[in-house]
Amino acid sequence: MAYQNHRHVGRIDQPFADLDVRQADAQADAFVEAYGLQKWRTVFVKAARILRDPEAWRSIDSIKSRSVGELTAFEADDLEREEIEIRDDKNGIAPWNVEFWSKRHTKSSSNMTGKSGFWHQPKELRTTIITLCVGAIVQGWNQTGSNGANLTWPLDLELIPGQFGCDPRGRAAWIFAIVNAAPWFSAAIFALLLSDPANELLFGRRAAIIVSAVFVLGASIGGGLVRTWQELLASRILLGIGMGCKASVVAVFAAEVAPARIRGSLVMNWQLFDALGIFLGFSANLMVSPLGSSSWRWMTASSAFPTIILLALAILACPESPRFLMGKGHYVEAYETLSRLRGSHILAAKEFLYTHFQMNVERTMSMSGADTADDASISHLATAARPNFFQKVWQLFTVPRIRNATLTAVTCMVSQQLCGVNVIIFYSSTLFATSSGAVCDPETSSLMGPLLMSWGIGLINFLFALPAYWLIDQKGRRWLLMTTLPFLFLFMGAAALSYANGSHNAVFGVFAYLFMAVYSVGMGPVPFTISAEVFPLDHRVAGMSFAVFTNLLGAGLLTLFVPAMTTSSLGHGGLLGISTFLNFVALVLVFCFVRETVGAADRDNPGSVTALALEELYRIFNVPVGGFLKYQVMEVVPYWRMRLVWLSSKRNDPSPRQPQPVYRWWEATRVTEMHHVATAVDDSDPEE
Repeated sequence: MAYQNHRHVGRIDQPFADLDVRQADAQADAFVEAYGLQKWRTVFVKAARILRDPEAWRSIDSIKSRSVGELTAFEADDLEREEIEIRDDKNGIAPWNVEFWSKRHTKSSSNMTGKSGFWHQPKELRTTIITLCVGAIVQGWNQTGSNGANLTWPLDLELIPGQFGCDPRGRAAWIFAIVNAAPWFSAAIFALLLSDPANELLFGRRAAIIVSAVFVLGASIGGGLVRTWQELLASRILLGIGMGCKASVVAVFAAEVAPARIRGSLVMNWQLFDALGIFLGFSANLMVSPLGSSSWRWMTASSAFPTIILLALAILACPESPRFLMGKGHYVEAYETLSRLRGSHILAAKEFLYTHFQMNVERTMSMSGADTADDASISHLATAARPNFFQKVWQLFTVPRIRNATLTAVTCMVSQQLCGVNVIIFYSSTLFATSSGAVCDPETSSLMGPLLMSWGIGLINFLFALPAYWLIDQKGRRWLLMTTLPFLFLFMGAAALSYANGSHNAVFGVFAYLFMAVYSVGMGPVPFTISAEVFPLDHRVAGMSFAVFTNLLGAGLLTLFVPAMTTSSLGHGGLLGISTFLNFVALVLVFCFVRETVGAADRDNPGSVTALALEELYRIFNVPVGGFLKYQVMEVVPYWRMRLVWLSSKRNDPSPRQPQPVYRWWEATRVTEMHHVATAVDDSDPEE
């Protein structure tokens, strides 16, 4: 049994490794025949041979070189480029660095010029990334439109006629809270119930983004034209439908089109450009604030501008996800799309074969147990019964591998809400206004200070998300969370203490800015990145939808109860104090339940990692929760204790080696346990 499990794990990592040349050719032939890819038979045969022996194509050994077949000049250049990219990645050279494309990258394939920079990537990949980035900008802009509008819409809609101050009280406070919480509750419910059906019934990720943009556009314009708080509530509900569907799909789309080695960086675009949208939204709030009592209407409607751009890009330029097309059985269209995204037929064929067999084995093993991987066949993926939406949601909690992925994703999403960032993002203008004693009168200039401080929050959030581009793939997702959460705890605590004295408004602002800077590096980008990549293909949108549901539900609850809490004896300072404690709770949850998804650690180079394809994550999430907790106690905690001792010493001795990846430790532990059991059984047998 142990041998079989190890062999099946190998099939996930290297599905062609155990085949000879003839068997690899047979697999490629069967594959192209089964899926109508005969037009590209030659390139798929070459790809299968390269997957069988990745070094053979460049070997000086004539026998090994002939085992791949004759490569065209473009194919050889593409393979060499890929090899240099992987090596540069291990050396810490970022994919947007000039060195990444220099020297040996002078030749080009059909769509690649070999020059540096984003604008020399394949056109399909560029347009897809731009579309997804604009989607994230829309998401952030929507949040800040509400933030600034909160200062004046209660007065303009006569929710609090004649009442001064920035905190509505009594019944008005609950109406104020319900209107602000409505988009988040709406987004949470519809993210869970509609995202997967929208993908299945509307034929893909792209169509789901288009529909969500239509909802956001209508709600943004309608929200600026309302005459009563009831109408504003209705527009916020429609806004939430669009936000929830988009939040569930965009990060998954990015994870599916990105090459494995930079998947984290591209998926992180969601958080980076969400932060940019927040900053642009705060900038728009500042620009329209001199308009007086109608300024909040322009703040609300301003997000229509990026939404129109999103609609145009999604309709006219954005391709469909190749992995989604594969899952639906549209292999010809999927391969053509992937070829355009990679700018190379040979690289696309390699990834296509690799993804197909990994998805095939992953689906079988996830649904039937690890030892059934040999049941996978060439046509299994296209012919296997696909679960419906409710079955998928049920399996998020009943299938062990998927349940472990759900636990990781939900823990990250819940922790993002526990850290208290949305207390600042949603209510920064109100916090700064109350702390400084400003009067929420739209006809005075007293609101300019709070809006300007909120603009600073948006700027910090965007600028400090930039380092995460490198860190998220080089250091890892879990590493970022465990490194930044202690600082979030400290800075939130300091902000809570400084808020008690209104004369210390500047001190509170400094700690709020420091909190946002640290958040933007770790807890900001990681939850959506992890949630987009941990689930197998069949459950990817359903899993992401549930993770987004928990995140948005938390945001809705926070938005609902914050006004009542801040107008009680607890006050704003007490609310920030509770958030400080919840940061510690988040740190404990992340330590116990969040797994590293970026890849296997290099034990000789602490902090570095290697990339894994999406479907390789089976090994990580095949480890049960109890085994993962045992690994933390027996391997991770001792390692960090020894490392702290080493750091505090003169460092004359070599640094402690990192613990081996959890899945390798678990596999070795199982083999050892089964060996002990077998030995005990043998010892108990009577002698013949």
